[in-house]
Amino acid sequence: MNLFLRKILLACWCLLISIYIHAQVDLSLSISPGQINKDEYATLRISVENSNDIQQVIPPSLKKFMVLSGPNQESSMTTINGQVKKYVSLVFVLRPAETGKIHIDPAFVKVLGKTYKTNSTELIVKNALSVRSPATISGRNGFPLIDPFEPPRSSSEYDDYIFRKGENVVDKVNKNMLLRLETDKNTCYVGEPVVATYRLFTRLKSESKLTKNPSFNNFSVVDLTRSDISDYTKQKLNGREYNVYTIRKAQLYPLQPGTIELEPAELENSIQFIKQEYLNNRQNDVLDLFDNFTRATVPPEGIINEKVTLRSEPVTITVKPLPEANKPASFKGAVGVFSIMGTLQKSEFTANESQKLTVTITGKGNLQLLTAPTVNWPAGTDIFEPTVSESIAKSIVPITGTKTFEFNFSVNTEGQYVIPDIEFSYFDPATATYKTISTKQFLFTVTTAVTPVLPETDHYVRKETASGINKIFTNRWWIIAIIAIIAMTGIILWIQQDHSRSANTGGAVKNEPRKELDTNGETISVALHNPLLRTEQCLNKDDCSSFYNLLNSELKNFLAYKLSLDPGLMNTRNIIIALDKKNVDNDIVLRLQQLLEEIEWQLYTPFERNERMKDLYQQATTIVQFINSQQITHQ
Repeated sequence: MNLFLRKILLACWCLLISIYIHAQVDLSLSISPGQINKDEYATLRISVENSNDIQQVIPPSLKKFMVLSGPNQESSMTTINGQVKKYVSLVFVLRPAETGKIHIDPAFVKVLGKTYKTNSTELIVKNALSVRSPATISGRNGFPLIDPFEPPRSSSEYDDYIFRKGENVVDKVNKNMLLRLETDKNTCYVGEPVVATYRLFTRLKSESKLTKNPSFNNFSVVDLTRSDISDYTKQKLNGREYNVYTIRKAQLYPLQPGTIELEPAELENSIQFIKQEYLNNRQNDVLDLFDNFTRATVPPEGIINEKVTLRSEPVTITVKPLPEANKPASFKGAVGVFSIMGTLQKSEFTANESQKLTVTITGKGNLQLLTAPTVNWPAGTDIFEPTVSESIAKSIVPITGTKTFEFNFSVNTEGQYVIPDIEFSYFDPATATYKTISTKQFLFTVTTAVTPVLPETDHYVRKETASGINKIFTNRWWIIAIIAIIAMTGIILWIQQDHSRSANTGGAVKNEPRKELDTNGETISVALHNPLLRTEQCLNKDDCSSFYNLLNSELKNFLAYKLSLDPGLMNTRNIIIALDKKNVDNDIVLRLQQLLEEIEWQLYTPFERNERMKDLYQQATTIVQFINSQQITHQ
């Protein structure tokens, strides 16, 4: 293929990608609250929505702040009809280093090699102190360091903070601090939410950070806590009063039946005790001493500092399968309580005129996982993929709100048409029964298309009909389609030519059977027996900084081969669509989505060797084995 043609193809492809990203990626930079005192803190959030190929996030300069926590990541992902919708945020908890109006420059996000800029923002810092000193924040996972020492004005209440000779630090901590995992239920159905809450009960002065954050595998997760939580409540446990902090709270929607253990959380605590012998010399101003102690003004010789890790006990959830008996044919996995409404844009329109059918589902349950209901269209109808929008309150359990599906369609022939009732079925966990609801049927009339006639002039009659090129330029998607066809045709020719060139050069035969993929002039070898061979070899080494790059490339190359996709165009959305077409089990598809998302995050975060590497490799191996067992063959 000559150089000129390659340049044409590259330009076409870049244009397509640019149009797609411009339509999809939504960026924002925000800080909350917008006005604080000089001793308070604010949360800076860089949010990216609807992008599956984030390569890098470059935050703004924070030299006018003390960074108490961050960058911490928040993310969520849903899939509807093979379309993946992803939300990602990087969060920083900041304390200002100066007062006045602080301008915060935009952040930059790199997607598919192109850099995008967010908005800028401002923070107003007042030259005043807060009434109650805020809790100290830190930790890598977006959870607060806790300063719960606010004792009442009674010296007898300070006994827990006093360390006496002969006492054991671990015993004293265990008596006065504990981390608990609490759930609102231990048994549920697939798709029915479970609320899991990790709480710290403490009677001691401490700074605590979450060192192990539960991953909640096999659940769709909706977090109910934010990164700047520092409020606490008082609660009695075993007859003693504690300050109680919510470390993490989430509603979990199980994706498959079975017995699932919720992972424990681990909290690292830096605890301070005041020495008894130091107190003996300050008997006349004990209350004032403890006030100073809370502000860390006691001299070092009067304090004992200890670091202790607390670990919550795991909790087991029994997830029951949805019953097979009486399951309606229209059931697609909705669990909760819902209602449905449908509207037709017009009841009478001309042939080939674009029309819209809107179906809205309202209720509470696993709304984020709902897919479009089935519409039985009359013969002769041209239908397009539905567009999906939602307005949901994720802070309510279960998730509450609406999900709207808009179907665009047209009819070529005039006549009377009927769209039958649109059924929607869901499982109500409260009554353990299936329920089916439906819209009314829709009647519409299609009339003959009318061609407009333009008025005559003195010299000629002008009857202009839309030529092919005019039609193209009145609809930008036609332009995109034509460019895509040209680009794909050229790429196929390019691949075939390079494949022939590779075949002519020959090559050594490996011991393990392999298949060759060709993309952008580069040959990629896929091992058939063990597609993750290089990743496995890297995992067994003491130093393997390229682990995530290898896992990402080998897994995607394997999927490209099995699903007959171009490795150069591999992304999560294309993979999911291909798996849906192959009728791969939805549970496997969701697990693969979560795995690809975590691998992508690891690719642009600092490398750290930990047990997650082995876990991610095991997940990838399980998915590879499953896909091989389904006899999905390369075409």
